[in-house]
Amino acid sequence: MTKEFLHSNFFMLCLGASIVLIFPASYIEKGVLELIINQNHHPILDVYFKYVTHLGDGLTLVVLLIILLFSNYTLAIITLFSVIMQSIFVSIFKRWLFKGLERPLAFFDESISLNLVEGVDVHSYNTFPSGHTATGFTLFALIIVILNYRNVIISTSAFFLAFSVGFSRVYLMQHFIIDAYFGAIIGVMSVVFALYLTERVFYGHQLERWSTSSLRDTLFKKNS
Repeated sequence: MTKEFLHSNFFMLCLGASIVLIFPASYIEKGVLELIINQNHHPILDVYFKYVTHLGDGLTLVVLLIILLFSNYTLAIITLFSVIMQSIFVSIFKRWLFKGLERPLAFFDESISLNLVEGVDVHSYNTFPSGHTATGFTLFALIIVILNYRNVIISTSAFFLAFSVGFSRVYLMQHFIIDAYFGAIIGVMSVVFALYLTERVFYGHQLERWSTSSLRDTLFKKNS
């Protein structure tokens, strides 16, 4: 399962994006790109990012886990492991190592006029990393594992939606680019670790070491 996911189109897109964005995320002065993005808002984008950001709410993973508990035990375990690891990683950085770190709203001087989207509650502290971005990438990585979509269009669409969640956090002035960047890494790697852990823990025991193709078949066999 792990190797198949690492060779998936979705993972390759994530890897490529991480390489392309490592420079702007790490070396451009914090706040520069965020202000450029903030000063180029559009009403249509305001609406889109206001709602797509909710795909990064923790509730989405809870709903997915509940659905899988009634359809596929192995997939539920993978999802549970992913949620646990993602939550641990995000909490260590956000609540301990970088506790209280300023978000854009508190970071920028009051003299700077920011475009804030109406109806969005903008926070001020605990910026690193972006929990919503971590959840968004975890969610869509799991969806790729569950459905085993190797189709380029499906994989690209899943990546686009995950990326949209991350970008929405910057667009809405909730996070800096580097926060979303590392949130995405945490999300994807949590799924990778969960797949590997599931293989290690249950190999040779009650659960069969299924490939991602048979995971899909198992999930949808009742409808075939």
